[in-house]
Amino acid sequence: MTLSQARTSAIIKKSVGWGIFIIGALSTTISMLNYLSSQREKIAGFNAVLSDFIRVLVDMLRFNTSFLDLFWHYSPVPNFADNLNLVFWIFFILIFFGMALNAAGSRQWRQYRYVKERLEDQKIVEQVLGEEADFSDNKIKSVKLTHHSPFRQYYLLYVQPIIVVVVGFFLLHWLTLV
Repeated sequence: MTLSQARTSAIIKKSVGWGIFIIGALSTTISMLNYLSSQREKIAGFNAVLSDFIRVLVDMLRFNTSFLDLFWHYSPVPNFADNLNLVFWIFFILIFFGMALNAAGSRQWRQYRYVKERLEDQKIVEQVLGEEADFSDNKIKSVKLTHHSPFRQYYLLYVQPIIVVVVGFFLLHWLTLV
């Protein structure tokens, strides 16, 4: 991909990555808050103060974030005991895909800036030395950069979700919710 295509691609990857991350994080967070509020009886058996705190916290958040009503009404409430909850897990994975897409865009942006600065520096040095600067716009446009895929962000896309699931499972198991 050319230098200008790399710049455009990096900006698009970063923007779309942030959008996907925000939607996935909001939906997953609200889903878990709805799950906690639906498990009041189990939490009350564990600790009545914690049950009341979670109820007040969820009600306060729901009341004060009316701009997130779409998420409060349509985010899937997970049920870890009975079924698979495919929609919940898709939104959960979207968090990590958004982070990986943003990281790929950031890496591509750094590569674009590095190459562009090096070309500009080389052009200045050749002008100072009095050499014929053979940097035409066509030559700069013909510079090819590599493509950065979000699927090569191994830690963000493959390792981190497993760590979060394991920590979440132990936390919910400790609270006797699973």
